[in-house]
Amino acid sequence: MTKISRRLLLVCKAGHEQAFSCARDLLSWLRCRGHQAEMIASGTDDALYDSPDLFLVVVFGGDGTMLGVARRLIGLTVPLLGVNFGRVGFLTDVQPENCRSHVKACLEGDGAIRSRMALRWSVVRPGGTEAGGVAVNDVVLSHGALARLINVDISVNRLRLGGFRGDGLVLSTPLGSSGYCVSAGGPLIQPDFDAFILTPVCPFPHAAPPIVFHGSAVFDLRVLHGSTECHITADGQVGRVLRTGDMLQVTGLPGAVRLMGRETSFLERLRSRGFLTLNPTA
Repeated sequence: MTKISRRLLLVCKAGHEQAFSCARDLLSWLRCRGHQAEMIASGTDDALYDSPDLFLVVVFGGDGTMLGVARRLIGLTVPLLGVNFGRVGFLTDVQPENCRSHVKACLEGDGAIRSRMALRWSVVRPGGTEAGGVAVNDVVLSHGALARLINVDISVNRLRLGGFRGDGLVLSTPLGSSGYCVSAGGPLIQPDFDAFILTPVCPFPHAAPPIVFHGSAVFDLRVLHGSTECHITADGQVGRVLRTGDMLQVTGLPGAVRLMGRETSFLERLRSRGFLTLNPTA
């Protein structure tokens, strides 16, 4: 049987020597087997991401590194495989000692691709769109350095939901529900669902529960008078200051994130990462 030469890109967490050492070993192993592999540090917008025959991107780092690379790949069909060098590793399926066997399985066709939802956001001001981008985990609207309330009017699918005053709002994907969403009191949702989670952060003066919407929903969040400095943050990594009158629009991108390889089950992932503390013998 003729072996197929594949093109792979290895992305390492910048400044992490253990991640670079593991990636260098895999790079040598791949090249010895006739594959076309390159290695770069995270945080660089390298043209290698756009290689037309790119088969797989292997990320060596934690969830933050995975999020940055995943946002860069949205709109492309290239899948990701994450090797965990972080603390939680909810987005990374592979432990470093098993890296080679997992990549080998992907190269041999034993690696199913899972598609996950992402978000597209834009800030609209009178006269046009001011800024925009994508998010894998969540888009957060929050107050600035001073702990004062934001004042926002919320519409979903052009129907007014109501006004909100509080510390912030978290719009999360199911994949990101284990992040800020659950910390703010939102639900954990199976990652393959097509849904949005809207989670209020410290609403005032009345309690406001988190709400789950279908993934096709369109959110319009208008910053009202009475708000202090407002910020939008995507995945906790990309931010922008908003003004009174700005409209933050958020929509879903179905199937925008593609993950490759054998997947740890959702419940096992929750247990192993400390999200479930139920007594297993009860």
